[in-house]
Amino acid sequence: MKLFLFASFFLLVLKAQSQLPPSPDSNYLLVLNQRIDTDVVQRNVSSLDSLYAQDFVFSHGSGRIEGKESWMRSVGRNRYPVRRHDSVSVQQHGNIGVVRGNMYIEREDKDKTAKYKLQYIRVYAIRNLRWQLVSHITVREEHL
Repeated sequence: MKLFLFASFFLLVLKAQSQLPPSPDSNYLLVLNQRIDTDVVQRNVSSLDSLYAQDFVFSHGSGRIEGKESWMRSVGRNRYPVRRHDSVSVQQHGNIGVVRGNMYIEREDKDKTAKYKLQYIRVYAIRNLRWQLVSHITVREEHL
């Protein structure tokens, strides 16, 4: 009987832990941040759908602002052979993560390949028991 009670208690603890949101982890956010842009390069819109929050906002360097639905359409129709991060840092604030970094991007247009660098701030939040990208703000953009 004691073994049954112990096993039941152990299973309840495991189930409760699986219901908790992921703990704030800077390394996890660094990996997730690059994974998102790897998915953009691969046009993996179905994966991105779960990584971006429903209320995601993308503030481009041009001043254009778009939501998740519009950005997903852009990812599906444009080719981004390169989206490479560097100098990335993470600040944790409980269930919020602020990621700052630089990114080199290549986007294939009809007649040429656009190449540019940007500085960005991204905000991640735990939503639906997982980290999701809530906002991308391009702070500075330089076309090469």
